[in-house]
Amino acid sequence: MERLRTAASEVQVLRVNQLDARQLDGEITSILRQQLQEASLAEWPERFAPELDALLQVALWRYTVWIDEPTPGARLQNLRYGAVAWRGKVEALTKLQKFGFLLLWVLLPWLGRRGQELLERQGSPLATWLLHRAAPKVVALHSLLVAGNFLAFLRWGSFSELRDRLLGIRLVHIDPTARRQVAFEYMNRVMIWNGLSEFLMTVLPLVNLSRLRQNITRRLRLPQAQRPEMPQSCGFCGASPMTLPLRSSCNHVFCYYCVASEMMENPKASCPRCGERIESLRHLQ
Repeated sequence: MERLRTAASEVQVLRVNQLDARQLDGEITSILRQQLQEASLAEWPERFAPELDALLQVALWRYTVWIDEPTPGARLQNLRYGAVAWRGKVEALTKLQKFGFLLLWVLLPWLGRRGQELLERQGSPLATWLLHRAAPKVVALHSLLVAGNFLAFLRWGSFSELRDRLLGIRLVHIDPTARRQVAFEYMNRVMIWNGLSEFLMTVLPLVNLSRLRQNITRRLRLPQAQRPEMPQSCGFCGASPMTLPLRSSCNHVFCYYCVASEMMENPKASCPRCGERIESLRHLQ
């Protein structure tokens, strides 16, 4: 427990680290939920989703907050939970704060979801009043308090969540001397790929791939004496047997649709096999 005690002169925790820790914890919980659903033999009904989320949150609380260990997201940000004590000292969480964490972060959200469903199923006047009159006012008041707490967090940098402020706990550094590592490799890689993909999407429609292929074939073609036997497949689509085959002036064969489409698009079309200009066509005997 002594290792969790820090002095009042501890380095101020960056706001972005605290927000990133919250987001990482939420994403890790979502990944665990998805993997649990995929690994289970029976498909989890949608009506049991609140219970599944609550069980995951209880397990996360049991093996992190209860034993004075940081959550996965907080550990990635070099943070842990600490209790604000007298004169600004940060100490380990008391058992009351740990159970309060469980109540505010796990049980109350679960009760809120299940309570709303229970009130919707009941048709009593009291349930209707609670659902349509009292509940919206409570939600509006809670949203107002959350917004005020977030503004205070942006101003002073402590208590990123209203629930943390009520419990008197906040995120502090595990190792105050550790420097924040800022890496831009992933961002640079994403920007490069996005720029390259946008460039290709802009340029490729302007490139005549058929003519480019013909030019390459013309430069790499073999002399007439070294050419292999004429293939019996379409020079454009490669189909064999061909549909209504036609033979060109260069003695290569094509499907009628392929060569007709090419001639309509480019009256000076060249043979994709040898690169010579297609002067005439005749039916294959």
